[in-house]
Amino acid sequence: MFRINCSIWLWDKMREKSRIATGFTLLEVMVAMAILALFLVPLLGAVISGIGSIERTQNLQLARQLALNKLDQIEMEMIPDMEKEESGNFGPEHPEIEWRAIFRKKPELELLQQQVSGLEAMELEITVIWKEAGQERSLVLTSLLAE
Repeated sequence: MFRINCSIWLWDKMREKSRIATGFTLLEVMVAMAILALFLVPLLGAVISGIGSIERTQNLQLARQLALNKLDQIEMEMIPDMEKEESGNFGPEHPEIEWRAIFRKKPELELLQQQVSGLEAMELEITVIWKEAGQERSLVLTSLLAE
């Protein structure tokens, strides 16, 4: 009986020692956290930068598409006789995004019009303006209109 009790007592002591020996000290945990922080902070910065780049790219792509749509719309209208400027926003879908169209007569185009009878030509500059991260951003699209 003593032998069984002794072996149980030894078994309990060994389990208790193994439990103590397998844990981490506070110093080890603090060092591990410091090493983890050294790698996570730059990684987190890269993730945030990537998200910002995605947002900028999406905004730029939307502005480009809106500018091309406005160009198509203007091309369907008559070319104005004089230089002029028009502006507005992109209606109910994107009221926060503005556009400006400037029609210009260039000297080179006037020379071309003199050479080719019946030609009407003008330069069109479409600017799309939006706010991004508190700053005003813009995209400029320039085209030649001719009839």
